[in-house]
Amino acid sequence: MNGGTGAVSASHGGASDAISTEHRSGAGPVFHTGDEVRAVMTASDWPLWSYLELGALDSAVPCARAYAKEMLWEWGLNELGETVGLVVSELVTNSVQASKGLAGAWYGGTWRAGVPPVRLWLSSDKERVLIQVWDGDHGMPVRREIEDLEAESGRGLMIVDAFCEEWGAYRPEGGSGKVIWARTAPLQLIPAQGH
Repeated sequence: MNGGTGAVSASHGGASDAISTEHRSGAGPVFHTGDEVRAVMTASDWPLWSYLELGALDSAVPCARAYAKEMLWEWGLNELGETVGLVVSELVTNSVQASKGLAGAWYGGTWRAGVPPVRLWLSSDKERVLIQVWDGDHGMPVRREIEDLEAESGRGLMIVDAFCEEWGAYRPEGGSGKVIWARTAPLQLIPAQGH
């Protein structure tokens, strides 16, 4: 398990104040909005960020959820902890399932043999949280309508849709796989828990 956390400066990585849309292992977050153009946001828009790389194993899901909740506690965003933990769980579950059976993936311009890891980025502007999860599978997520209310799977993207103001997916340039992202509503729009 690899991870990192910190505040990103506008010149992080020696780039201009826009973060590259190309993924680089551990180099920091990749910021995208929900539009099809995938407009790049500046690092100053999301000064808090964290990165975690996990094996594509079922045990990655509770690890990612706990990690997300701890990061939000560290950032003083406890009110978003349950929401972000749930969304992270759903996205990482989907990515772990999508990764099973893969023989490798292109990442950072290099072919890496074996089951690719699942990569999680958390970013915050101190009011909202942007969640991004990369996996090595090219298949884009499809939100399904649930016909069987007793079914144990198929609700993940419905949950993400219900708890986030926006979500989407894209295929990173120069690599394989996809990134699924979700952005929570601003903190002041989240109803207080227990009321």
